[in-house]
Amino acid sequence: MRYTIVIIFLLNCFCCRVMAQYNFKGIVRSAENNLPLAGVTISISGKSITQTDSSGAFQFNDSSDKISIHFSHIGYMSAVGKYAAAQPINLLLNPAGITLSSAIVKAFESNTTLKNIPVTVSVLGTTDLERYSNTSILQAVNTVPGVKMDERSPGSYRLSIRGNLLRSPFGVRNVKVYWNGMPFTDANGNTYLNQLGFENVGKIEIIKGPGGSLYGAGTGGVVLLNSRTADKDEHSMAINSLAGSWGMFETNVAYKKSDDHSNVGFSYAHQQSDGWRNHTNMRRDVANYTALFDINKKQSIQTNIFYSDLYYQTPGGLTVTQLAANPRQARPAGGPFKSAADQQAALYVKTFYAGFGHTYHFNDEWTNTTNVYTSNTRFSNPSILNFQRKTEQGIGGRSITQYHHDNFTMNVGGEYQYGFTSTRTFGNKLGVPDTLQFDDEIGATQYNIFLQADISLANDFILNAGISYNNYNYGFTRLNNRPVKTINKTFDPIVVPRVSLLKKMANCFSVYATVSKGYSPPTIDEIVPSAGIFNATLDAEKAVNYELGFRSEPVKNKLFVDAAYYSFYLSNTIVTRRDASGADYFVNTGKTKQSGLEATINYYPVRNAAGFINQLKIWSNYTNIHARFNTYQQGVNDYSGNKLTGTPPNVFLAGADIATRPGLYANITYSYTDILPLNDANTFFASQYNLLMGRVGYKKKLCKSLNGELYFSFDRSFNTPYSLGNDLNAAGNRYFNPSAPENYYGGIKLKFNL
Repeated sequence: MRYTIVIIFLLNCFCCRVMAQYNFKGIVRSAENNLPLAGVTISISGKSITQTDSSGAFQFNDSSDKISIHFSHIGYMSAVGKYAAAQPINLLLNPAGITLSSAIVKAFESNTTLKNIPVTVSVLGTTDLERYSNTSILQAVNTVPGVKMDERSPGSYRLSIRGNLLRSPFGVRNVKVYWNGMPFTDANGNTYLNQLGFENVGKIEIIKGPGGSLYGAGTGGVVLLNSRTADKDEHSMAINSLAGSWGMFETNVAYKKSDDHSNVGFSYAHQQSDGWRNHTNMRRDVANYTALFDINKKQSIQTNIFYSDLYYQTPGGLTVTQLAANPRQARPAGGPFKSAADQQAALYVKTFYAGFGHTYHFNDEWTNTTNVYTSNTRFSNPSILNFQRKTEQGIGGRSITQYHHDNFTMNVGGEYQYGFTSTRTFGNKLGVPDTLQFDDEIGATQYNIFLQADISLANDFILNAGISYNNYNYGFTRLNNRPVKTINKTFDPIVVPRVSLLKKMANCFSVYATVSKGYSPPTIDEIVPSAGIFNATLDAEKAVNYELGFRSEPVKNKLFVDAAYYSFYLSNTIVTRRDASGADYFVNTGKTKQSGLEATINYYPVRNAAGFINQLKIWSNYTNIHARFNTYQQGVNDYSGNKLTGTPPNVFLAGADIATRPGLYANITYSYTDILPLNDANTFFASQYNLLMGRVGYKKKLCKSLNGELYFSFDRSFNTPYSLGNDLNAAGNRYFNPSAPENYYGGIKLKFNL
């Protein structure tokens, strides 16, 4: 009888315990960018209970009202904590050392590891960006295979992906850029990438090849920028300053605060430089406020407010003779044209940008994210030929609704942008506006509607397919002509598809194939170039891309390989030409073919070790591009078969990164860039060049509330003169913009934990 009572008592306790179920729920995000993390494994007492869904959300029941929960995800440091069921869990996971296999990507709304995405995309994290001088993102971007970022003079950037540079005498064109999920490329097709300071960017994802199935116009590729955000429970103030060669000085202040319901950051940066060449002064001031707030369990809002004031002088290109005589000189006077210094050639650009986003989780399967933005740019450009002043106003938005259930994910949405430009062109009289030449108003409208599906099939196949409908038009009015009339240019609506298939083989190898189309209408600076003539005949480029790639981890957590081969066909190719005065204009020239091989190898001989050297990474990247004009007739000249202008056939990089337990570190990079043609006729070439870049430093926790870092960096060319960005198809054979043969910088960082 006694045993029976005991058994009944124990059974009663057990039943009560089973019946008392407590619900735990929450959201897991990345501390690097505050984006939701899908696939986070949630464990209790070593046993896996559930995983987060595509919106980072999870929930489960347990018989205890307070338990210890373990969170783990590839590419992130695990987290363990004791949580009560009464309160929602909002967790930020800190990234571990990013490797090829563990990098988390947002490209094509995937939010997954790099090895699971069936497209070619490269990721640069904060560690990659901070391997160099911290003066710009240029050196880090140029480590990505197939990507080339030019700097014709300090502050003047160009960006090309897989050789698509023909349309960019200056600025960033034919590449779509987003910042924190919001469009940063405006409706006019221009991207003021030089407005951003180094500290504004914490992560870069570069999608290579046409991304129009989800991102609209652009055959060159897509760049996704993310701001630097606070780590979990961070409350800090950081001050960074550096000084270096040719009058370079930069200082920035950043405030960050994060808690369970918000992540807020504010930064201000000032940079100035005298430049190596004459007439290359540069100054930039940037203020940026970013914030993310959780309103409740279902809703969050984010904002990104940005103001930049940029000024830089433009020295102009040199001929071979001028380059040999004095590579540091600015363009001298010649014929009827005054010198760059006499005309005070420069750019003044002031931009205000404000973006706001809202995310709503309807349930575990449906989520919507909607972003809207407005921008205003004041632009002045005294040049050797004229003086242009313009005001650009833009609005736009992007909305994506995602459905996720088991092995199926669908994204449907659209994007709309409108830009209004008021521009006046005057004569330039020694840096002062003179006689009015043109008074124009330009309206640009573009929108796209897209649908994308991701399906995890049997036998470890992943299918990703998307399609978009795109519409683009301009309205042009010349106010100083009589009678005043508006000319409308509407491009034919176009459907842009993409299909990608990935096959995972075991846990260490995946292979993928992609077929995609793209289109790219001309920007307003191509429709109305510096010559001032509205070119209504200029048509949109169209492209098709075939690609095969693989990613492998032959030695787990040690050796990573990523390679891709592609064939890219472009029709209605837009190229730059210059008239006798040196003014730009653009024409469609026929067809080009670009095929290439891109490869990356990362090797970690030492990783998270307990000895003096706790990290050692050796890496190399290689790019080979075979780019040719298929059909290209210019008057009586037939350039068919010529090498594509501005594209080096071979680029090779290699580097080593060493970190020690006491805080000493060193980063070394070697870079080789092959010769490249400077004009369509292939009669002028830029010489090959070799660069050595390095950074050494010491990080130390000075006390409980203060971290410090001292560093020294340099870059040196073994070829003098050389250029990081020449002028293409330049009038008067003024192709060459020589760069400083060497630069040295020293910096200090102090971070106060408040």
